[in-house]
Formats: sequence, C-alpha cells, structure tokens
Amino acid sequence: MFENIIGQTEVVGTLREEIPKGRFPRSALFFGPAYAGKLSTALETARVLTCERGTAEWSCDCASCRMQKELSHPQTVLLGPRYADVEIAACADTLLRSRKPASLYLFLRAVRKLTRRYDPSILDADEPRIKALVEKAARIEEVLAELSPTVELPPARALAGILEKIVTAATPVAAHARGDAITVAQVRKLAGWAHLTAAGSFKVAIVENADRMQDSARNALLKLLEEPPAAVHLMLLTTRKAAIIPTILSRLRPYAFPQRPADEEKEVLSKIFRQDPPVFDSLRAFFLAWREINPEKLASLAATFLDLVKADAVEDIVEHMAEILSERKAGRDRLSRETASSFLEELLGRMHALMRSGSPPVETLEQWAEATREAHQRLETFNMNPTTVVEALFFRMRSALHQNETGARVGGAGAREAGR
Repeated sequence: MFENIIGQTEVVGTLREEIPKGRFPRSALFFGPAYAGKLSTALETARVLTCERGTAEWSCDCASCRMQKELSHPQTVLLGPRYADVEIAACADTLLRSRKPASLYLFLRAVRKLTRRYDPSILDADEPRIKALVEKAARIEEVLAELSPTVELPPARALAGILEKIVTAATPVAAHARGDAITVAQVRKLAGWAHLTAAGSFKVAIVENADRMQDSARNALLKLLEEPPAAVHLMLLTTRKAAIIPTILSRLRPYAFPQRPADEEKEVLSKIFRQDPPVFDSLRAFFLAWREINPEKLASLAATFLDLVKADAVEDIVEHMAEILSERKAGRDRLSRETASSFLEELLGRMHALMRSGSPPVETLEQWAEATREAHQRLETFNMNPTTVVEALFFRMRSALHQNETGARVGGAGAREAGR
C-alpha cells in the first residue's frame, strides 16, 4: 500500500501502521505546503480503507480498488476549491507523450479531481448555477468514458482530439472550482451524504483547501465533526493550518507533510509526469510554466516589491503592480489572478528566506508574512481585485516597517536616557 506516493516516508509509515490496525481516525488533517502530496496521499488512504481484500497493493484488482484508482468510487467524495485546469492540461500532455497505463490513470484522476466535486450527492443541484456546472461535469465524463484502462488507447491523432475536447470542456468548470469557498450548503449536503448507510464499506470525504470556508460552513462542519457517523472518514487538507479555527483543529488528528526535497520533486517530475530528464527544478516551477508564468521574473518582481517597501517608493508601486499583473495572455484575465496568487506565494517564500538574514528584523518579517497570508486569502477566498489586494499589502507592509522603526528609535532613546 502507498506504493504510488513518492517521498513523505514518515507520514506514509504512520498510515501504513495505523490503517491495518484500525487506528486511522474518523477525522484527520493533512497539512503542508503545495505540491507536498497531500491529496495523492488522501486518495490513496481512501483506496486502502475501502479495499475489499484488505491488502491494498496498487496492483489489487478488486472492484473497489479499480474504482478508487480511476476516482469513480461512489463512496468517496471530493469538495473544496482547486486549481484543476493546469493539472489536467499537464497530464494530457503526459499521456500524449507516454501512452502507458500509469499516464492514463494520471489523466483520468486529474480530470476526476475536478468532476467529482460536482457529484449531485454533495451539491444542491436544484440551484441554477450549480445545476449548470453539474451538467457540464457530466458531459466531461461522457467524453472521458472513451478512455479506459481496460481498453487500448486510440491512435495518436484520435487521442489528441479526445484530450483537447476534455481540456476545453473542463476550463469553465475549473474556473468555478478555483474561486469558490466551501459553502454551508455544501457542508450540509456532505453531512446528509455521510449519514446515509454505507453498505459494507467505509465512506470517505476529502475536503481540499479546508481553510477556504465560509463562517457558516465552519459551524456546520464542526457539528459534523462533533457527531461523526460510523464508518465515515473525513480528511481535511490545507496549506494553512493556522487558518483552521481551533474548535475544528481540536477534533482532527494532524498529519504533517513537509516540503519535498529537490531530489524527490525531480523524481515526481520524472516518474509521474515523464519529464526525463526533468527540465524543471521543482514541481512549482513545472506548474508555473503551464500557467505561462516565468518563475525567474516572478522572483525578480518579488525582490523589487520588497525593495520598494523598504525605500518607501509609493510613486513606483502602481507601475510595479501593472508589471506583476501583466503576465497573461491577451483576453485571458483569469491568469491575472493566478499570477497575483503566485506572486504572493513567491513573496512569502522570500520573507521566510530573509528571516535567516536578520534584516529586516524578525518582528517586521512576521508581520509582513501575516499580512501576505491575509492578502492571499482575500484574493482566493473573497475574490477581491488582484491589483487592490497587492497594493493594499504594500501599504500595510510599509506601515508595519515604519511602526517598528519608530518603536526601535523610541526604545533606543529611552534606554540612552535611562543610562544617564
């Protein structure tokens, strides 16, 4: 079991020990940075829990494992926002280049990470907007049915046509999946699904980006966690553990997923995405390239942004924001939001690196990091205008810097006065 997970030996070892002994909790939290393998591990956990033979090797051909490997098991559901279109396009490219069963599974799973979020059992399909998305997801599944691990792949040109049709159809559905926070209606539908009897099998619900949840949805989820149904496992995933409210955290067993080292990320690129030899240094760089975002330019923009904050260069910030947000194809404004999100992630990473240098002081960097995390939440959860979000972050960081510098000067003057 867990043969398909690269790296994360500590958490995988824990799961391998707990699950056969029936010690895996009803409610778990998988937390860690992006690209650390949280969702892949959660999906594999669902397969292991529901394996009809109990052995759960990846090669197991029981009905449950076959469905879990294709992400079509009716007793496992997915919800929560996700950037899906880039992954689908990258996996389609992998399948075109490598016509192997593993690449087909990779593509099927990438698509169903999106379409399974529109399962009517966990959505209010009577609401017009949701109904339209459920119908679009069903149409994607109709095309996806032309590809199956039990049937030989069509010739290259026909396969390319099928993949292009799926990628195109997935784009508008993915735009919705990317932006919406988890609603109270979704959590209530999930609770209803969870309380239905699971005939002879565990039920598994995986909630991705669980920190992006409306307040009313948090309260509804808390009630579900307080009274978890028998034979149901809930797995919450997040990159921001601190954003999960304490009352929910207290009811989850945490599983930490640290950042994969560079050699493991290259192994993922080689074995999973068939990048041989890997062209990119990291999974983040690989997916940024698929978003048509230049990692080197992103790093340069983040460095310039911090220099502008330190220099108090208010007059330059508007022009700088325009440069940040211009990394997009003409007519595709969605990349403006994706670029802003990636820029904030880059900025946060640069702040963490600066903490080792001692300049600016750690107190200032911690305030900047918190402000950046909140800006990311406003961008992703509340769908605020990217320019507004990043400009507001600049002024908040500048204010924190000024306050700390003033406080240091006042403190230093007080100490000198006391020493006279």
